[in-house]
Amino acid sequence: MSETPKDQTPQEPRPDYTSVDAYVAGDGTPVPATPAGATVATIPWDQPATMIDLEGRTPIIATIRECALHFSLYKPHARDQARIVLTKPVHREGRKTRTWILEPFEIALLAQRLADEG
Repeated sequence: MSETPKDQTPQEPRPDYTSVDAYVAGDGTPVPATPAGATVATIPWDQPATMIDLEGRTPIIATIRECALHFSLYKPHARDQARIVLTKPVHREGRKTRTWILEPFEIALLAQRLADEG
């Protein structure tokens, strides 16, 4: 028969860092996980990123700005295959978790933002 030591305290459960709730302070205010709680629309242009292609072409290791610029030059087929791997995850609207990968429609939003800013 095994006995547990009487001075051993029970361990607290580990927090679930995959949920947005893990990044909220005890008083309910958000704890920024990325600069100013970045979303896809507010990713800083100088943030390092890697643009990959699902067909296996050479990745582009650059800033978000350069990746968005390259994306705007792609043909429609290449745009469908493009993804951006981020160095800092961002929040997506309607999801509890953050993401490290941007889908083509999100990259298109960045390319549009780049065009609008001139």
